[in-house]
Amino acid sequence: MSGRKTFNVTAGISTESQPGLFDGITSAVQAYQERKRQEREAAIRKEQDIQQKIAQIRSGAASKKIVVQQPQQVKFNITNVTIDSDIKQALSQDAQRQVQNLKIQLPSINSEYQTLVDQQLLDAVSVQQAIHKTEIALQSNNLTEAQTYLQVLDDARIQVTQQMKTEWIAQLEFIQSRLGNLQPRLPHSITQQLQTKINGMCNSWQSLRDADITTLHQEISTYESQAEQIQTAAENLVASWQQVGYIAQIAEINDGDLVIEVETHEGVNTQMRIQFDGQQIDLAGPHDEEGESSCASRTFDVIELFQQQGYQVEWTEWNGEPVDQEWRNVDMGIISVKTTIEPDFNNTTERRSESIGD
Repeated sequence: MSGRKTFNVTAGISTESQPGLFDGITSAVQAYQERKRQEREAAIRKEQDIQQKIAQIRSGAASKKIVVQQPQQVKFNITNVTIDSDIKQALSQDAQRQVQNLKIQLPSINSEYQTLVDQQLLDAVSVQQAIHKTEIALQSNNLTEAQTYLQVLDDARIQVTQQMKTEWIAQLEFIQSRLGNLQPRLPHSITQQLQTKINGMCNSWQSLRDADITTLHQEISTYESQAEQIQTAAENLVASWQQVGYIAQIAEINDGDLVIEVETHEGVNTQMRIQFDGQQIDLAGPHDEEGESSCASRTFDVIELFQQQGYQVEWTEWNGEPVDQEWRNVDMGIISVKTTIEPDFNNTTERRSESIGD
């Protein structure tokens, strides 16, 4: 069918659409509702699989709470060491300053480790033992013993940090794998946007929260659902072409758009592109024989069959010009009129657009 035509689909894929726009066509509404039901069930199954995988990652990365190990007793032999009295006094004063500083810092140190305990990352009993013994050592002005207990606490904190890093990296690797599987079906701009977010999280994993991971999973799931809905629309459109006698197939995915090839003339292909955002289908058709209207008629038959799968179609443009309001609604009655009034089938291309509603 010649010329460039634009059709908006106002119900079928986009989440803003309303099923009531089907103008009372019962079969189309039923098809729409059945497709939505299947999509909801598929989304629930997908979410369950994601949550199960996240749980597996967490259980594997953090199998148990870290226990603060008690320090070994170390004895220093200084029998043969002679220290000048002035140096002794300086050392003693410096030790006292350090003891006082640690006494001041101890409440914040205690709070820091309590946070890790509350997060189920450190063993509560061993942490409190080490903090208590640190406090006793400081009260006795025993700097060496206090520093020893603070060191074992720090060793445990380092273990926790490494364990957290392992878990977050595993979570981000899972997100990366989801994006990798979906990438061939996404527009390049969306892939870049998601990849930038993943890279940013990898570089700042220390400040990540479970909510950040959940939000990114949900965003990928939204795009995944959109890709699946576009795939379904393409399959329904191919089936509609085949039903009226044409050879049709999904040829490729190009920057997120699904490209359909239809042999509308002997040895000649018409190409249709369903845009990823679900708002347009672009059709580029071959040159029609003069006076030949069967291609035009069957093209509108295809649109009607497509509508019966639960898509509301509106013809909005023809060769870049707006279509009169009276011709916009694509239904059986209007199709029969359109195919008799079209004056020119000699243009070389045709554009068909579709806004596909949810």
